[in-house]
Amino acid sequence: ANWLTRPENPLTARVMVNRVWLHVFGNGIVSTPSDFGSAGAQPTHPALLDWLAAEFVAPGDSSVQPWSVKSLIRLLVTSDAFRQSSRPRPDGMRVDASSSLLWRFPPRRVEAEVIRDSILQAAGNLNESIGGRSYRIHNVKATYAQWEVVDNYGPHTWRRMLYQERMRRVDDKMFTAFDFPDCGQVRAKRPISTTPLQALNLMNSDFVMDQSKRLADRALRESNGDIDAAVTRCFQLLLGRAPESDEQAACCEVAREEGLLVVCRALINSNEFVFLP
Repeated sequence: ANWLTRPENPLTARVMVNRVWLHVFGNGIVSTPSDFGSAGAQPTHPALLDWLAAEFVAPGDSSVQPWSVKSLIRLLVTSDAFRQSSRPRPDGMRVDASSSLLWRFPPRRVEAEVIRDSILQAAGNLNESIGGRSYRIHNVKATYAQWEVVDNYGPHTWRRMLYQERMRRVDDKMFTAFDFPDCGQVRAKRPISTTPLQALNLMNSDFVMDQSKRLADRALRESNGDIDAAVTRCFQLLLGRAPESDEQAACCEVAREEGLLVVCRALINSNEFVFLP
């Protein structure tokens, strides 16, 4: 540890800062987070990378601890780059469609863990306890080839996905579609894909069906059975806002004809729920 953090070795701080930037903004200042050598990509903002690394090691604020990842995250999420709109502008799109120059916040889909935990939280079922044993979704057999998922949505799995016990080559049958990596692989950066299987999982999987029913029951209970108020509550729980007038009218019609559960499944499957704006 002493060798890694010596002033003569500036690479450690740069790599750590770039990794944190990657998780906050979706792409690193250096787009190859595991390769800062000659074969890696050049930084899009080298001066910014150097300044962040220097601030990380020797903060200008005396109240901030050196090498504090928490303070680094606070610095990034309170920056103008993070707080700006993600809405595209024609002039910006012509010059920098990938938003690598930070003229807008780059929109991106959230990770599989965030999707799952957000659904549980909206339904009021997320177990937020910290520490303790992991939960298991698979059986236990003599060889890995015989291991398979037996329950990936029951009450014992309602802890944060951080605590899910993962085994090599055991597909959880839902969130692997959202680029959740196999634990036998080391990935500095997850791929981000958009596939029909993702939409099917968010509409028809056992987990979503079960939690949508529980979410609908919660919304109706908290609204004293009033459909209009329950639809508004579903929007608040899942999207953090009230519905627009046309959304309210359409969703109330669906709720009365097909049930509030269908509205919940539709909202879970919306871009607004699974993408950072």
